[in-house]
Amino acid sequence: MGIDLVAGGRSKRTKRTAPRSDDVYLKLLVKLYKFLVRRTGSSFNAVILKRFFISRTNRPPISLKRLIAFAKGKHCRHAIFFLLLRRIALR
Repeated sequence: MGIDLVAGGRSKRTKRTAPRSDDVYLKLLVKLYKFLVRRTGSSFNAVILKRFFISRTNRPPISLKRLIAFAKGKHCRHAIFFLLLRRIALR
């Protein structure tokens, strides 16, 4: 028994190109980072955009060491972090 893979079969290496969430603010951030990835040569923006598409359970934490490595050699000493905040219903 097995899967009948007709017409090329299933693709094993698929990745998300948009977040599954309907959060408006998340979609605005994705739009911003798609622009930044396209217009700048920064790999940091590409990593952040990729992390927006990952599901919450599969999203690994990013370490300070990795953030410092991204900022090393840059003339600017400011870093901006976007956190995904969820609404909590208080009763």
